[in-house]
Amino acid sequence: MRAFAAVFSVHFRQFVRDRAALFFTFIFPIMFILLFGWAFSGRGIQTFDVGLSDLGSPQSAGFVAQGLGMVSAGGGKQMFEVEMGPQEEMLRSLRDGDLDAVIVVPADMDLALSQRLPSQLEVYYDPSLASNQQTLIPVLYQVVDGIDRVLQNSTPLIGLEQNSLESHQLRHIDYLVPGILGMSLMFTGLFGALPVIQQRQAHIIKRLGTTPLRRSTLVLGDLTFRMILVLLTAALIVLVGRLVFDVQMVGNWFTFCGMVVLGTLAFTSLGYLVAAFVKTEEAAAPVINVITMPMMILSGTFFEVTSMPSFIQPVVKILPLTYLNDALRQIMVAGTPLHPMTIDIAVMGAWVVVCLAVTIRFFRWD
Repeated sequence: MRAFAAVFSVHFRQFVRDRAALFFTFIFPIMFILLFGWAFSGRGIQTFDVGLSDLGSPQSAGFVAQGLGMVSAGGGKQMFEVEMGPQEEMLRSLRDGDLDAVIVVPADMDLALSQRLPSQLEVYYDPSLASNQQTLIPVLYQVVDGIDRVLQNSTPLIGLEQNSLESHQLRHIDYLVPGILGMSLMFTGLFGALPVIQQRQAHIIKRLGTTPLRRSTLVLGDLTFRMILVLLTAALIVLVGRLVFDVQMVGNWFTFCGMVVLGTLAFTSLGYLVAAFVKTEEAAAPVINVITMPMMILSGTFFEVTSMPSFIQPVVKILPLTYLNDALRQIMVAGTPLHPMTIDIAVMGAWVVVCLAVTIRFFRWD
């Protein structure tokens, strides 16, 4: 019994002294629960940015704007933020991802309603986004019905004509495949830190430092291996998506390969950054999980980033996987962009530069 107590005491003291173990045993699960709660609890409170274009019926346009402004998303927030402007400008903003929908009021609507004649509003939107199909369009129909009731029309006179801005319909699997590819690149790059830490722990890197082998050659060899690995992985994911689910590649293959390489560089650099500060393999795996799990949940891998509550959007906007997933979807399936492609490239490039700069400053080879 005394021996058991001694062994128990040793393990207890070792555990209490290990701050990383304390964190990942007690704090990390709580953080994970809160993260999921924040991500999903606000999904019922959803807002949309809607463009309104008046082609010559200001009274009807005013009714539409007033009707949209009266819809509440809960929590004291309006569901629709309305921006008025010319039709082409509004449609351009919709294509760029700055708007969720555009409503066009026809030129003869004021005259038609004054004569109790039916008239059609036009709504342009991206049907590939689930939030549009499930929430936006049904609520717009309710707004139109409400305007009819306010105008005391016994017979509904205002209709809603739906127009898709996509040249092809996107299924959920079309949305999912680029996200899975982005997630795969993230895991490949970040878990590349483990071999570096293992070699440093075993003093292999230190011994290599005594040989004529240059450190730049060592790093370049590792990067080359990872590039080949991720290109093979990307080819496999695209092939399975094409053969099994008929997911079409609509973009340029060279642009696609370039984005895969840039994404790999970003996450490999982040993996090197982890290796610069984490000394043991046992501590590295939980740290990598802390980094990867939030990105996998919040960066649009499985569902739309726009469905996240507004207070967590600043976190979403700094995660590199958000921009990689967005760029891959634009290239592979012509998905509606969250950001222009130049922004996606610039943000990932910034992650590469910053991570490598910090790694070079703090990395130790022994």
